[in-house]
Amino acid sequence: MKVLLIGCAGRMGSMMQQELDKEQVEYLGIDKNNRTDAENFDYNVVVDFSSAQCLYENLLLAAKKKAAIIIATTNHDEKNLKEIEKFKDEIAIFMEPNFSLMFHVLLKTIKNFKCLGGNDVFVQEIHHRHKKDAPSGSCKQILNELNKIGINPVVSCLRLGEVVGEHSISIYANNEVLKISHSALNRSVFCEGVIKACKFIENKHEGLYSMDDLLK
Repeated sequence: MKVLLIGCAGRMGSMMQQELDKEQVEYLGIDKNNRTDAENFDYNVVVDFSSAQCLYENLLLAAKKKAAIIIATTNHDEKNLKEIEKFKDEIAIFMEPNFSLMFHVLLKTIKNFKCLGGNDVFVQEIHHRHKKDAPSGSCKQILNELNKIGINPVVSCLRLGEVVGEHSISIYANNEVLKISHSALNRSVFCEGVIKACKFIENKHEGLYSMDDLLK
């Protein structure tokens, strides 16, 4: 596996380089200042830790060499989603707003809340003060799963300090409360998940993949 890491100078990109070094994976890190360096590197997996605004250019880089792409950015608009739909017929795309495996275990438990409908449900997410989107992509996943079973919760999105990521669901009945939560203590958990996604997708046929496919 040879990885083209886009957004290598950012917070997550820098940590991803450490994870790739630990895994002894050959890679090239690029950002907006040295994108042309990718032309001379024979990559088969692209990891995108840049921004939603760069998605189309990054999809082109993947398609150019028929490489798979891991989309680890969030806050994608309708235009970006349409581009992903188009490119998934050409290359393998793995897209997730949250690459923590334990977070996805939390998502899988939500289907069991169906019997608790009719109670008051509260969802809270906390991220670092620098995070721009609210609700986050991870929070949107929680809300989507709850909506599927007819639960429309009260939502709180907080941006505090340097919190990596905390998500909780609280269900309030008359005489009891059920709470389930997930906290990422270090960004390395996301990089570890991306490595698993890279190994999963590097030889996959074209299509759109997610953690649901990896965890089957």
